[in-house]
Amino acid sequence: MTCNDVRGLHLLDACARLGIVVPEQVSVLGVDNDTILCELCTPPLSSVEPNPEGIGYAAAEMLESLMAGRRSPSPARVPVDPVGVTSRRSTDSLAIEDYIVASAVRFIRERAVFGCRVEDVRKSVHVSRSVLERRFRQHLKHSPMEEIRAVQLNRVKQLLSETEFTLERIAELSGFDHPEYMSVVFKKTCGITPGNYRKQHRR
Repeated sequence: MTCNDVRGLHLLDACARLGIVVPEQVSVLGVDNDTILCELCTPPLSSVEPNPEGIGYAAAEMLESLMAGRRSPSPARVPVDPVGVTSRRSTDSLAIEDYIVASAVRFIRERAVFGCRVEDVRKSVHVSRSVLERRFRQHLKHSPMEEIRAVQLNRVKQLLSETEFTLERIAELSGFDHPEYMSVVFKKTCGITPGNYRKQHRR
C-alpha cells in the first residue's frame, strides 16, 4: 500500500522494470482514487477513496468548538473513515497453480475489454481448445468464455456507476460489439438491466 496514487504508479513502474508481475506476485494499492491516473496505470491501480465530506464536517465541528471558547475534546488527530476501496487490476490477484490457466487468465484480464475471443486466448497459451477448456473447468470451475464475460461485465458495472457514458459507448469500451447484446447478457447474468443498475449504484 502506497501513501498516494503517484507513489503507486512509481511502484508499478519499478515492478515492471524488475520483472515482478502485478498482481500475481505483488498487489499494489494507492490512496486518493485519482481516476484518470489510476486508469492510465499498467495494470490499472486500485486505490482507497478518501472521504473529503467527512473530513470537512470533522474540521467544522472542531472549529465551532474553538470559536465558542470550548476546549476541543477531540484528539490532535481525528480519524475519518474513507469511502471505500475502488478495486482495479493491480489487486485483482488469483492464485492458480496451473501455469497455462494463470497465463490465460492474465491475457483475458488484459484483453477482454478489447473484444478478445476464446480462440485468441488459446493462441496466447499455445494449447488446444479442448485442453484449455478442461484446465479451466478443473481449476476455476467455469469456461474461458465465462471468464471473458465476467471481466467485461465488471467493466460495464464500473462505467455505469462512475460515468455518464451512453450504453453504446460503454459497450464499445467493454468489448461488446452491440449495446443490445451487452444489455441482454448483463440482465441475464446480473438479474437487472444496465439502466436500473446505474440508478442503484450512482456515485
